Amino acid sequence: MLKKTLLAAAVFACATTAVQANEVSGYLTGSIGQAKAEKPKVAKEIQSVFANAGGSTSTDRTDTAYKIAVGLQANPYVALEAQYIDLGKSTYKGAISGPGGSFSTKADFETSGLGANLVGTLPLDDFALFAKVGYHYLKTKTSVKLAGNIISGSDSEAVRKWTPSFGVGASYNFTKELAVVAEYERYQDVADKKIDGVNVKHNIDLASVGLRYNF
Repeated sequence: MLKKTLLAAAVFACATTAVQANEVSGYLTGSIGQAKAEKPKVAKEIQSVFANAGGSTSTDRTDTAYKIAVGLQANPYVALEAQYIDLGKSTYKGAISGPGGSFSTKADFETSGLGANLVGTLPLDDFALFAKVGYHYLKTKTSVKLAGNIISGSDSEAVRKWTPSFGVGASYNFTKELAVVAEYERYQDVADKKIDGVNVKHNIDLASVGLRYNF
């Protein structure tokens, strides 16, 4: 935990130094896109059990995602962002039936949270290319439902975890104040924490487009 705190402090210290040395401008960005989650190891294992027993499985790893970011532009090349992000939900199902009855399970993973990005930009007239690294405190809500002749029920837990991220993107300025933004990001090792001895770690990729207002 101390290592993570020191890393976050170093990122903010570098960004603050750059901001203090230049005239500051700001921007507000709203983006929407599609998130795709990597299948956690535990989901692979459970679905494999159903498949090997002659059952059926299904997976839905994509969902609509969105984010809102506020940025401080220290100079044309460096910015610091604070953002809220909702990475949507992924769902995994398994079902089996036989002479003894039927049984099914459904597991959902929903992720959202707050974080910050350090952004490096290469301006090209009205276009700009950028890359970013970030650190986010994400909450992943996991819920499991069981249904069957012998056993049924449901349970839910929440995993809160600091998660690193990185991304690349491009923007185009329609006017001095308004720009369109396209980005690709990865949120690495989301929910890297055990729940009742089970690790639900996975990565989430996000492709999004949005509008940025410069002020």
